[in-house]
Amino acid sequence: MIERYRDLIIIYEKDMAYVISCDSLGAIGNKKNDVLKTDEDTVGKATIKVALSEALCVGANPIVICDTLAVEMNPTGNRILKSIKKELKENGLDDIVLTGSTEENFPTSMTGIGITIISRAKISDLKIKKVEKGMHISLLGYPLVGEEVLKNPKDVLQLKDYMEISNSKEIIEAIPVGSKGIGYELRVLEEVSGLKVEDKIPPHVDIMKSGGPSTCCIIVHKEKKPSIMNTINKPLTHMGRLV
Repeated sequence: MIERYRDLIIIYEKDMAYVISCDSLGAIGNKKNDVLKTDEDTVGKATIKVALSEALCVGANPIVICDTLAVEMNPTGNRILKSIKKELKENGLDDIVLTGSTEENFPTSMTGIGITIISRAKISDLKIKKVEKGMHISLLGYPLVGEEVLKNPKDVLQLKDYMEISNSKEIIEAIPVGSKGIGYELRVLEEVSGLKVEDKIPPHVDIMKSGGPSTCCIIVHKEKKPSIMNTINKPLTHMGRLV
């Protein structure tokens, strides 16, 4: 059976599930026509984090990464790949098979990347469809986009934080916030759970703002103050309960 769950495709095979996640990046980098100027190291880390975060948040373990780089291999592609491999190694994910392609037929003046990741997990271990009435909803990090991401690293969730979220037994469901914002993700949570969000979102949290490269994550948990706030050094904001 094949199912679409949020932004993921999940393929069920006996007692195993294969999770497909993806992300893209454009106009961010060091090329002439890039809108947001930054180095290839930042580009590689940000793009791989987003696609990995989606898989990790449902409890799946990545096994294959496909990188489709709309840039030349030398020097831009090599620099991005070096960043991706470094990020994987630092987070204990260097056994993942990496494959991909680059643009060698035409010169490029703007950075573009596509990432697709295949992950797997036992169906019983998936962190989906397990939320219940009365559980709490919190936000880890803040929604940031563009230059805000570069200027406020202390408020941005990193790949190591998503590894903690994936391994946490107290987190029932986790939802990385992307370009559609917190409000959209909360509506999706209501739809898939069949419950309503009794929100108590403080005014400093903009639920309509883009979360950029998964700078923050919605978590569902049983206790009002989850212990993960002691292991992830990022802001935690309680946003309400499911009713």
